[in-house]
Amino acid sequence: MTRHAVIHGHFYQPPREEPWLELVPQEPSAAPAHDWNERITAECYAPLAEAPVLDGAGRIIGVRNAYAHCSFDVGPTLFRWLDRHAPAVVDAIVAGDRDSARRLGHGNAIAAPYHHVILPLASRRDKITEVRWGIRDFERRFGRAPVGIWLPEAAVDEETLEVVAAEGIRFTILAPHQVSDPSADGRPVWWRGASGKSVAIFTYDGALSADIAFTDLMQDTDTWAERLAGSGTADDGDRLVTLATDGETFGHHRKGGVAAVGAIIDRLHARADVQLTNLAAMLEAMPPIRDVALHSPTSWSCSHGIERWRIDCGCRMDPHTSQAWRTPLRAGLDMAKAAIHAVVEREWPADAGDLWAAREVAGPELAGVAAFSVVARRLLEAEHHALAMFTSCGWFFDDIGRIEPRLILRHAARALEFLPSTDADAIRTALLDALGRAESNDPAKGSGRDIWHRDVLRESDGSARLAAGIAAIRELAPSLLDEVVLPAHDWRLDGDTVVTIHRRTGHERMWMTSPVVLGVVADRVHVRDIDGGSERIIVMSRFPAPIRNILADGATPIVLEATLAPEVLARVADGRMDPAAVRWAALAGAWEQVDRDGIEAADVLVHAAIDLQMLAGEPIPLDARTDALHRLAGLPTGHARDSIADRFGVVLR
Repeated sequence: MTRHAVIHGHFYQPPREEPWLELVPQEPSAAPAHDWNERITAECYAPLAEAPVLDGAGRIIGVRNAYAHCSFDVGPTLFRWLDRHAPAVVDAIVAGDRDSARRLGHGNAIAAPYHHVILPLASRRDKITEVRWGIRDFERRFGRAPVGIWLPEAAVDEETLEVVAAEGIRFTILAPHQVSDPSADGRPVWWRGASGKSVAIFTYDGALSADIAFTDLMQDTDTWAERLAGSGTADDGDRLVTLATDGETFGHHRKGGVAAVGAIIDRLHARADVQLTNLAAMLEAMPPIRDVALHSPTSWSCSHGIERWRIDCGCRMDPHTSQAWRTPLRAGLDMAKAAIHAVVEREWPADAGDLWAAREVAGPELAGVAAFSVVARRLLEAEHHALAMFTSCGWFFDDIGRIEPRLILRHAARALEFLPSTDADAIRTALLDALGRAESNDPAKGSGRDIWHRDVLRESDGSARLAAGIAAIRELAPSLLDEVVLPAHDWRLDGDTVVTIHRRTGHERMWMTSPVVLGVVADRVHVRDIDGGSERIIVMSRFPAPIRNILADGATPIVLEATLAPEVLARVADGRMDPAAVRWAALAGAWEQVDRDGIEAADVLVHAAIDLQMLAGEPIPLDARTDALHRLAGLPTGHARDSIADRFGVVLR
């Protein structure tokens, strides 16, 4: 008998980028990290590329690239973030797949649909798009066609398997309760559809997978190894044990999980009686020999099938909460998606060919339709966001006031912006009516409608914020404009006008800008949309983060040179002061010059020191505000004093 073991990690994060400038807003709940992707990368994705192997004294005696030894899938929306923020992790993942292919004859990686949607709740057309986009993303990254696919939340029905089979996928992974008669020896089984196409199904070990995710078994590598090795006698034939869990279990959900993975890989490779392998290799070594029926629709994380993503089924973390909000959220977004599809079909240019074929070719980056008109590309962009509205975590947790529902509602808001305004207004009105019935468990958060207006639209003036930031850089140092690189937008200057260009669609907006400078950087910029006529004021704290960083790099030497004594500048140059201390030293130096030269002569230095604090995205501490109140109270009245008081947020009596 040969014993085989597979450890499968499902790695996924939703698209955390706000869909206007496609920058990730700061997520305070992830502190001290900027956002949850950054934090989980530090705790899990990056360390798994060098999982340590420890000796009995806790000393590192080696490292393992877990991606070379464990089966895995990576959700494309997570991969997209890693491309921009952690390319070394992407390289390690791809290298791990290639290493496993050399060692086992098949790579460890399997595909995933592009967005993490519950496929049984999607139309067949949307299922096809999600699967094709996911396969294309996989092929681009790994340089080969995928053999298997992970279904989001392992949610499955017959139509889903028909779709993946039609795309050439040979296997997927399900929980044992999702098929009629899972194999006792771990061998895959056949599902055969009405079309005659078939998909092999591997069922993971439910008890072992649950214990790894929810108990301390991971820390007991002896027991873990024995359970992966399976049981039986020499006469039983080949056996396979498959463990499947969220990849984030290793290091994020379970601290110490990275070292545990390194230990189990090392332990299993040292054993002669068990082979650590992957499912593509096992499909070849242990092909299915019998058929099963599918329990449909089902998932791995809802005991009621797929109800967790549309009703208050009872699946939740806190038993004292209601999930009645799930139904109006699902109904509202289903309505919006159908309406968006209808408008896009109506507006689709006749010379652009078949809409749905174009959507398949375009992909999420519209890479396949560069020659299309701006009108056609804007409609395809609306379709992309209409798909992103259904990322599964929007319904998974306990409350509509959490961050996950906001993520999907951002995409709804963005999708509507690519439609004719009359249609967008009508769809928005109906959607907000549904969201008004989706009540948070926290009365302070209100309904989905309140969350939409208060939280979802917070970043929706992205083009105006970009134009304001460009104007601020031009005002400070035009040479710094060459450093502006943004993920989804280009820009150009046209005389006094800033033109923002959405890169995928080619859509341009023209802005008249008027910066107001109190220190060295524009405290605010007045912007006016030349075509739409709307006007707004963008304050410094709302400039896009990459632009604030450029402004800080340009302004800091100017401010420090003007406010710090030579000996303090030397300490800064030697790296002996942290950035926060440097900023407050600049403020102290500015106040000293106010004391010496008077507020009318030195107010610009105080403003300049405040500029550095605002560009850092840090609030002015209470003690600094109190100090400012006392200092300003003793100075002569006038505009200079009042403007500084306003920026400190103090009221002079």
